[in-house]
Parts: sequence; C-alpha cells; structure tokens
Amino acid sequence: MRIASALRSSLVRSSARAYLARRLTVEQKLWIRRLRWREHPWQHRQRRLRRELAARRGGDPVLVSGRPAKILTGPFDARAELFTSLRVVRETLSQAHVEFVELPRLEDWAPTLCIRAGDLGRTVDALRELPTTEGWCLEYTDLQGRKIAAPAVEQRLPKIAGVRAYRRLLGPNGRQLSTRSEHVCVEPWDVLGPGVDRVDGSVHVEGTVHRRIQRRGELVEYFTPQAWRETVEDHGSTAHLPAPHLLRLTEPVDIVYTWVDGRDPAWQQRKRAAQGELAPEEIHATAANHSRYASRDELRYSLRSVEYYASWVNHIYLVTDRQIPEWLDTSHPKITVVDHREIFADPSVLPVFNSHAIESQLHHIEGLSEHYIYCNDDFMFLRPTCPEMFFTSNGLSKFFPSTAPLDPAPPSVRDVPVLAAAKRNRQFMVDEHRRAVTNKFKHTPHPQLRSVMSEFEASHQEMFDAVAASRFRHPMDYSIAAALYHFHAHALGRAIVGSIAYTYVDIGRQDAALLLERLKQRHDLDVVTLNDTHVDETEEDTVAARLAHFLDDRFPCPSSFEMDGPASPSSHLS
Repeated sequence: MRIASALRSSLVRSSARAYLARRLTVEQKLWIRRLRWREHPWQHRQRRLRRELAARRGGDPVLVSGRPAKILTGPFDARAELFTSLRVVRETLSQAHVEFVELPRLEDWAPTLCIRAGDLGRTVDALRELPTTEGWCLEYTDLQGRKIAAPAVEQRLPKIAGVRAYRRLLGPNGRQLSTRSEHVCVEPWDVLGPGVDRVDGSVHVEGTVHRRIQRRGELVEYFTPQAWRETVEDHGSTAHLPAPHLLRLTEPVDIVYTWVDGRDPAWQQRKRAAQGELAPEEIHATAANHSRYASRDELRYSLRSVEYYASWVNHIYLVTDRQIPEWLDTSHPKITVVDHREIFADPSVLPVFNSHAIESQLHHIEGLSEHYIYCNDDFMFLRPTCPEMFFTSNGLSKFFPSTAPLDPAPPSVRDVPVLAAAKRNRQFMVDEHRRAVTNKFKHTPHPQLRSVMSEFEASHQEMFDAVAASRFRHPMDYSIAAALYHFHAHALGRAIVGSIAYTYVDIGRQDAALLLERLKQRHDLDVVTLNDTHVDETEEDTVAARLAHFLDDRFPCPSSFEMDGPASPSSHLS
C-alpha cells in the first residue's frame, strides 16, 4: 500500500510539473525557481541581515541553511583550502593523542585518514571542537554510506564507518564555493585478532589494522603492526608510495587563453581596414560579426574559475592582439601576456581576426610546457579538477568528442565557419590517414602536446601557413587546434578519448536566464561554456547584464590575477 501510494504521489507531482511547464512563461518559471532557491534580491537581503546580526553578537557562527559557514572576503582556491583543512584535522587528532595514517591517493582531492576503531570516540570528541566560526561541519556515515544524525552518534558509535570534517566556505554573496572534494574523511579501521584469513590464502598478522569499507581501486587495504608503527613514527603519519603513482601526471600543465576586446577603437580600426579588402561573398556572414569579438568580461571570471578549481595549473598565457585587460595584474608570476607578433611564424600576415589562424600558432609561445590546455575565455570550471582529466600519465592528450554528427555535404560559403572547417578536417583525415570521422567536438578546453603540434606543422607547413594567413574565418580553413589536432594525434597514437562533465549554454537564447538560473545549483559539472552564436547589437546590453548576473553570483570572490578596482576597458600595446 505504501509503495502504491508513493507511486501515485509521484505521478501526481510529475503531471503537475508537466502541466505547469506547458503553461508558464519563461519569466514565470524563472521567478518560481528563484523563489525556491532563495535567489530573489529580497531573499538575499534577508540572508545578509541574518549574517550581520550573527557577526554583531560576536563569536557566534554564521548559520546558512542551519549549518555553520564562513564568509570569505578574499580569493578562493579549493586546493589550498583542502590542504589547510587537512593540516587542521591532522593537528587536531595529534593534540588528542589519536594515532592516524594519511592514505596515499591518486588525486589531491578527498584525503582519508585512518584510525584504529578503538580511538573513534576520542576522535569524534576532538573533531567536535573544530571551531564552527570557521565554518567547520561534521558528517557521520555507516558502512552503507547512510548518514547518521549528530544526536544519535553516541548510541550508534560502533556503526560509524566514516567521519567527514569540512569547512563550508561561502562567497560574500552567500554562494557556497567549497565542494565535497575538500572534505577530509576519517575512517575507523578494525584491529584484527589472531587467525584472520587474507584474500591470498595466508593469515593476517595479529594486530593488523584493516579497512572496514571495501572500495574498488583503493591503494591500501591494511597495515601490519610494524608498518603502522613505522608510518606513524618514521614517516609523519603519512603512507607514502615509493615513487609517484604510475597513473599520476608529474609534468607541468599550462593553460593558453586567446582573448580579444571587440570594443577597442584601435582594434576596430584594424578590423575595418582588413574587412575592406574582402569581397562579401568570400566569407560567411557570421565570420566577422559583432558576437564573434564581443568581450563581456568572461576572461575575468574564467580566471577566477581556474584559481577556484584548477589551481594545479603551472602557468597561464594570454594571447592577444596588442591588448591587455586593465584589471589584469600583469606582474602576477603565474600569468604572461603574449602578443600575436611574438608567435606568428610569418608576422607579415598580421593582423588577423580569425581564431583558426591564431590557435594554429599557439605552440610557438616561448617557454610553453609540453602539456598545455587551449582555452577560450568563455570556459568556466565549476568544480575541482585534476590534470589527469586532460592528459594520461604516459604522455597522451585527451579529447572530448560530441555525439552530434557532421553534415555529410562538402564545405561551402553557406556553412557557418566552424562547420566548414570541420568538413575540411574530415577530408584531411581521409587523405592523410585513410580514416573517416563523423562527429563534432564538445566546446570544452583542448588538451594539446606541444611536440605533436610542432611535428604536425613541420610535416604540413603549407596548410599551417595558409590557415595562419586567413584573416577571417573562411570555408577553406582547417580548425587545427580545436579539432584536427585531436583526430591527427589519435591516429598517431598520441591522444585518446577522454570524459568530461560539461554543458553548453547559448546566452543569446530567449530562455537563457532560466538556463543560467538552473546552472547555479548544479554541482555535477566540470566545465560550462557560455557562448553565443549570434546576438543582435540591440540585444547586447540585455545579454551582457544576464551574463554578468550569473558570473557575479557563481564566482563572487576576485582572483589573485585581478588588480583592485572595477572592471574597465582594455589597455593597448603599441
């Protein structure tokens, strides 16, 4: 009866949602969604007032949704915050005289400390003393991963299989920036008695500390008494591997951005002069339209997202045409501005206004690492990532094909430029490798190997030269870095298909505001692309305001790449 009742209730709710979805306008759906997630300005004001009242009481924790939280006033770096939390938890256990071992892991995220089961009570007592004013929270789970409520911990202590200690870190606007990847898990492990069988048919040494929770892929299952003692006393309570793990990338990874400010009068003058040399029928209408060069301050927020969730990046190169964002701190040791004139093999073809041309020259950047990721400024990281998402540890780059098929017709001026280039790429693969390709690529970051790109250019110099000299996107272009490189490298055995959780939002759509509002609450994505295929100039202010609202909300803490002061137009290089 209960199951039938639950099914009926579920069907009623589903039918109600479908009914409303058909009849409500986009604006009404947006209003309801903001109400549900407390995103209306008046709801923001209420939350801010409660936080201010808590701060005035002095020493009281800020409570958000009933749990402690800390409001950040400076930059946010999830990786740095993780290491801080890990250090504090380790110190807390040491001060409580609880022995522990930090387990080895393939990634920096979600570290685990194991303790002996008999020390669980003292561990819980010690972790409860972590200051809630710093946003510390605790979660308790059993062997099945089910949460145990805090008031029931004493009664269910033997059932606890894990304690998660973490800090809830919020931006100044109340947006939560921390994720589960920064949680520090403390696991009680059993101390085995005599005669316990091992999986290989032998018998465990009495006193072995053995994990309770069985998971696939774990690097350590148990410690003998001798191994435990040596790890605690001789290795700082950290179970080090004898060398970096075979599957972990040890080489540095750089990011390369291409960026343009289409509002720059000097740049506009150069573009008009170049366009005057073209016959209108030579290129597609979108090859030189306003949207292709519009800058809505996306780069500022993309860099914030890198610092938030990809701070493992070694260095960032910003490739521009005699432009520098005025808010950018060019003295930052981790960022370098590179002009087109520094990387084009033949600078006489400049200026160019074609991303296909510019991206074909990125591997010429002086000092660029062998492993680098080519990014547009409209890519945003949404949760912690790791280098192995983009490269294998044995020297292969990864790529992320789309399920969308390519139009089978040959390229023509009627095709949008990206489609025409994709068709040219397809023919190259047939001619060069005798292999067919049928699908497009996801609009995500592009991992590249500098050596492969350099060899590619050396063996196909005429193609690279022709693309580099193409001032505007043209039906005869190849999209070398954003697509053809991946196919070519895969055919050579230097790239493999990867996996990335991503979504694409066309910010020019009529329902874009609703899509962006939904995106605020998603925590299952690695990357989002905020792009537009075409925005009429009369709609530009509306689209820019819509995008700014989302970006300010989702990435509220300035990065260390920014100088103080509000956003402003770009400065120019002579």
